[in-house]
Amino acid sequence: MSTHDSQDRYRNINVAIYCTVYDVQKMADLDWLTQRFDVISRYLKVNKVYLETHRDAVIAPEATMKQAKAFFADRGVKTSGGITYTVNERNRFQTYCYTDPEHRQKVKEIAEYTASLFDAFILDDFFFTNCKCPLCIAAKGDRSWTDFRLALMTDAAQNLVIGPAKAVNPKVKVTIKYPNWFEHFQGLGFNLETEPLLFDGIYTGTETRDPVFSNQHL
Repeated sequence: MSTHDSQDRYRNINVAIYCTVYDVQKMADLDWLTQRFDVISRYLKVNKVYLETHRDAVIAPEATMKQAKAFFADRGVKTSGGITYTVNERNRFQTYCYTDPEHRQKVKEIAEYTASLFDAFILDDFFFTNCKCPLCIAAKGDRSWTDFRLALMTDAAQNLVIGPAKAVNPKVKVTIKYPNWFEHFQGLGFNLETEPLLFDGIYTGTETRDPVFSNQHL
């Protein structure tokens, strides 16, 4: 199948690719990016690429982000940003601590940085907290962990992500992506009552996993 054929064959769907920050880092090498995108383009018409700015405390350099955006724009492919708010995904999905002032500042800076590059970005489905550090224990007080985290993540959404992002780029649209961990939503601070009203969009319900061997039991 030629590239031309693949570009013309879709009528009712769009194809989007999500690139983690580790992929984006490699895009500093345009030869690497060109070779891989050419292979993909032989078989898929790609309409959009999400370029992740942060994951696991790794931030993609601004020069690399801009180069990748230009690469895809030259090929008629739209780009949006992506953020995964993990400190170390391999350490039991370790998240940022949303009561720690230093972590809160970092979360805010990541949102601002991403909004400076894109008019839209999505939060990958790690916008939760599993921290039980002394700061969190003190802030929780007599509340349950669920009640504490629901309030904490609503505050984080408003004051650390959406507000700062729109202050940098008033046009930016912020989408939150929810995982399919239905029974665990509240316990980790996923607030399905408040957050859908705060974000510009939500994305969920399209993932599958091996039900025996994967971590998420979908």
